Amino acid sequence: MVSAMGFPLSDVRCVAEAMFADEGGPPPADRLDWLCADFEDFLERAGPRPRLILSGALFVASWVAPLAIGRRPPLGRLSLADRCRALDRTEATKAGLPILAVKAVLSIIYFEHPDAQAAMGIDTTCMGARS
Repeated sequence: MVSAMGFPLSDVRCVAEAMFADEGGPPPADRLDWLCADFEDFLERAGPRPRLILSGALFVASWVAPLAIGRRPPLGRLSLADRCRALDRTEATKAGLPILAVKAVLSIIYFEHPDAQAAMGIDTTCMGARS
């Protein structure tokens, strides 16, 4: 899956599945689809420098992180559990800074989704006027 700009959305999805997985597995497919579309929209508006930085960071996540656990890249070939381990282990190394950048952007976007907010117990209703 490649975006209209040639950005590897399949890499985005693989990282997001690992980042936001819980005991029940990865988030629902429709939420991941939404995240990938919103991430693509973000990149289209962000400009060439952020696109280049995040593209490089996704390269590290996809092609370097598997090597940290002795597996062959890309990240998408690994099981969900191995993806989680690979990203965690890589984040603890000098190569972890790019992964942290991807995680930060994906987290901001992911937690904008109403279902993600509801799952965390966030009440988005107005608290009303204060006296």
